[in-house]
Amino acid sequence: MTHHAAPEVRRAQILEAAFSCFAAKGMDTRMDDIVRASGLSKGVLYFHFRSKDEIFLALFESYEALILAEWDAADREAPLVALRTQGATALRRLLETRSLLDLWLEFFRHPEARARRARVYVEARRHLAATLRRGIEDGSIGPCDPEAQATALTALVEGLLLQAFVEPGLDPLPVWTASFEALERGLRP
Repeated sequence: MTHHAAPEVRRAQILEAAFSCFAAKGMDTRMDDIVRASGLSKGVLYFHFRSKDEIFLALFESYEALILAEWDAADREAPLVALRTQGATALRRLLETRSLLDLWLEFFRHPEARARRARVYVEARRHLAATLRRGIEDGSIGPCDPEAQATALTALVEGLLLQAFVEPGLDPLPVWTASFEALERGLRP
């Protein structure tokens, strides 16, 4: 008797297997690698995903959704606390495993993922700018250009991630904390 799991369970199983394959082989990963790693049949894999690229993009979307959900939760905090948490969340999520950081760089190499990444930057800056505007409105943040500050915060996080990729011994979280403390002093009224 075959066990039929719910579609979302199978998709999660496939994405987990695909993550380990992409982390190990990058875009050299083949569908057969994912079939082997997932323990599922090719038919099940192709029922859920038409191609390796579709799986790769689904990984990207799951990463994005996870981080944005945590950012939404941080929005319940005071604006400066939310901003600190949002930056740390992005860093922490990408640094949980070294292979995730490697996979993050693959997103920049893949044309469709790069286009989606551009949309993520827009969404991230919009989210951060909204948090900054909330702080300006409640008086916890002084007058500033929220869009410019959001772009700078995004650049700081991305720059720390890039340095951590190039220099594996660098722990960017303490650097984020120290940098944000300096930024926070400048943002206060």
